[in-house]
Amino acid sequence: MTAGRDAMAIALFPLLDGETIGSNIARYGEFMGAETTLSLRRRLFGYACKPDTRLPSGVKHLAEQARDYWNLNVASIIRGNTEFYYATATVPVKQRESMFSDMLKQPASRCLRRSASGWTGERVFKFRYCEDCLMEWREKGIPPHWLVDHQLPGVYVCPVHSSMLKIAKQRFPQNLTDPTVMALKEADDEEIVARASLSERSAIANVAKLSGQYRMAKSSLPLPATYRELLRAAGFVWPTGGVDIRAFTTSILEYFGPEYCQLVGLSLQKLATWLRNIAHEGKSGELSHPFMFISAESLLNTRCASPGSFIPAIRNEDVGIEVPATENIDDNSHQRRRRLLCNGILHRANDEWEKCSGDDFGWKFVCSCGLSYKASEVSHSVEADMSVKGYGKRYQDLISMRFADNFCVGHSSQGLFSVNPRFLRWARFSGFSAQKAMSEEEIQNLRERWCSVVRKSRPDKRITSSYQLDSKLYRTLYQYDRNWISEFNRANRTRPLRSQRTVKGGIDPASAEGGR
Repeated sequence: MTAGRDAMAIALFPLLDGETIGSNIARYGEFMGAETTLSLRRRLFGYACKPDTRLPSGVKHLAEQARDYWNLNVASIIRGNTEFYYATATVPVKQRESMFSDMLKQPASRCLRRSASGWTGERVFKFRYCEDCLMEWREKGIPPHWLVDHQLPGVYVCPVHSSMLKIAKQRFPQNLTDPTVMALKEADDEEIVARASLSERSAIANVAKLSGQYRMAKSSLPLPATYRELLRAAGFVWPTGGVDIRAFTTSILEYFGPEYCQLVGLSLQKLATWLRNIAHEGKSGELSHPFMFISAESLLNTRCASPGSFIPAIRNEDVGIEVPATENIDDNSHQRRRRLLCNGILHRANDEWEKCSGDDFGWKFVCSCGLSYKASEVSHSVEADMSVKGYGKRYQDLISMRFADNFCVGHSSQGLFSVNPRFLRWARFSGFSAQKAMSEEEIQNLRERWCSVVRKSRPDKRITSSYQLDSKLYRTLYQYDRNWISEFNRANRTRPLRSQRTVKGGIDPASAEGGR
């Protein structure tokens, strides 16, 4: 070893699998008793590289400084210990090669902080770690360290152990030093998504595994054409070929849960932008973040793997609601109760009364949409005698998604609250309804009208042309009688060489009732 090289050599600890570069620097700095790692970083990278820089420049200089102790080339360091391939998963190959080349060299000008392609809106800023990983490392004699995969956007579950990550709450001198795991870890650190249901945990874990695969460049993101086919197979494409944005955003919210969507910054605007970019082939514009593709891939694969079986998650506190026997109400109140209507903004067409109890002071009704009512007389109309007394989880999620500002149940018999107007439009087209439920006769009439429209439509594009003739009728049936219209359209969709066939599926009462 030459004298010049010996003067520059730094005896770093070995770089562990998947460890962040900052974690390795932190372990060495702590061992040396350094109060700050800034001077060490300057020697390693050849410039003033800040501790929060996730995609640093000067990696070639770093590899030369640490090669006696890491024994890794620049390609291995970038692939195994940075988020480079995750951050560039959506960029063209030439642009990725240019970014790779920039990371090897010293920055030509002021070094900007670069992270995983600029994901914004995430509320989990601090370091994340896995208790199971720490326990496993302790048993194997491996020092605690920060993992790259744990710090990626939206990764709140360990991809190895499928356990919920914890967030280090302890403060540290930001941009002055690289902290170690044990320096920040506290006994009262909490899991990131503590209230997630089992199905939501599974969805979040799937995002973590996919993120790790793309971070290691083990596979590439599906092509836009693949996403379009997945959207079609999952039932998110209208007969006209357009994407049902509102249904997709609703499914994302139900799949991951509102808490996760809020923490990760998964907004309706981001989802709508991603869908528009995917739906239009050859559309130019700013590329969406890899997390958008990964979260969508997770949902679509789940929907396509189990068609028709996806339902919203049920949390522990919602389980076991007692539905009283009809004879415990009174002689005719069960029939009267069926006529009582819930006017909740988030009331679905298939929601129903789940609980009914009465005493000397009146009756209490609980709708499956989450609204609780107090009524003095069951036999009277809902407008005259029923008042809102409480809101369930579906409505509480409005606040978490910033759709509603506050609940005012105290003095208003209607229980009004401030709601974002855009949400009302989204809720209406996503299958929610604040209107009164339709009667059997009204639905039967809608079916007859749709059958008539289909019979008169172009034989070569029967369903598409029917939708163009009366899109409002289609949307109404899709909202109130989705199963029937889906089955009817499937049976009467134009197929090659069969465009002149007659319309199937009569609407006699027996078959119509079974198709709902």
